Amino acid sequence: MRKYIHQISLVITAFLTVLMFDIVSGEKPYYRIVVEMGYDDVVAEPFEIVEVVIPREFDKVYQRYNELLKVGGYDLDGYKGRRCLRYTYLIPSINSRANILVCDGQIIGGDISGITLDGIMIPIQRQAESVHLQQIYL
Repeated sequence: MRKYIHQISLVITAFLTVLMFDIVSGEKPYYRIVVEMGYDDVVAEPFEIVEVVIPREFDKVYQRYNELLKVGGYDLDGYKGRRCLRYTYLIPSINSRANILVCDGQIIGGDISGITLDGIMIPIQRQAESVHLQQIYL
């Protein structure tokens, strides 16, 4: 019973730490979804934050990208024509970056992709701990 109570207190402490980070810094730790996928060395400070507009009509590239995001549990169809932010975080151990798309403070999708042009791209997982990753080439 004591072990169970200790585990619950650790979870509550972790939650409060994240909540205080949000309140004090005014920033959301979007990179944490990448950590949940097992990439512990993701750099917490965004490499860049860029405003993007999700196109009203998807060309072939956006159609394929949205198919990739659907594997991760996300779908950009409901965000067509919307302005969003793309947070890019570096993952040094695999020479890659994580791109997190955020609209109105909510993660709406993202990917982990190699820095080289011929690298792979995998979707950010809505529930990273329970979903098997698929590699999809764009």
